Amino acid sequence: MIQLKIEKYMNKEIPYHVVFPLQSNGEAIIFYHGWSSSGEKQMTRAAWLALHGYTVYLPEAIYHGTRNPLADYFTVSVYSLFWETIFQNMKEFPLFLDLLHHDGYDKPIIIGHSMGGFSALGIGSAYGKQVKAIVSMNGSGDWLLSHLFMQARFAVDAGPHWPFYEKIANASPMKHIKELAKMPILLLNGESDITVDPRAQAHFYDTLRKESNQVYQVTYPRLGHFVTTNMMDQAVEWLENIK
Repeated sequence: MIQLKIEKYMNKEIPYHVVFPLQSNGEAIIFYHGWSSSGEKQMTRAAWLALHGYTVYLPEAIYHGTRNPLADYFTVSVYSLFWETIFQNMKEFPLFLDLLHHDGYDKPIIIGHSMGGFSALGIGSAYGKQVKAIVSMNGSGDWLLSHLFMQARFAVDAGPHWPFYEKIANASPMKHIKELAKMPILLLNGESDITVDPRAQAHFYDTLRKESNQVYQVTYPRLGHFVTTNMMDQAVEWLENIK
């Protein structure tokens, strides 16, 4: 039986797990979990990546796991916290970048699902020169369009008067296309996703594709808001081809 080494650590009071490969390929991945999930719940995905040689870091986001988790993640009143968590993931990224450098890694690969997919593209927008590649699973790079769809989907009243609106508009990857065009990016989305409407990611892809020949998108017919084995295989195959 194959047994991977898994350790739990703290980085400036941020809990995170590391899944170590049996034989390292010299690359590190930071994997960001989705809304209402946790770093620990990404172990199966991290193990799959580790079996392909990657050292996988799993940060715990605020309001999740042991970081003041919410009683209910699906009420209108906590919608702002979804975006606050994304911005906090971006803010905390340099702490993990320093940690990875200390561990002997250069530019990490950033992968995320759902909210983590938003975070991955946000981190690429803000710290592009320090990121090797991005894989966004069921996420979005067009934050304002996703915000519009989420308002309709979850009956949220958060128009231009909403305090986060301007921050989302300015930080959206759509505003940082030229920076993102400099790195390889893979976008994976289910075509039947009703949680994160895939039309926003399609618009982001079409915009980025005009500036970059390093962005690829794969959509999966009849797939909802899930990460499948096909997605994981696609991500690994793509990562192997960008080396």
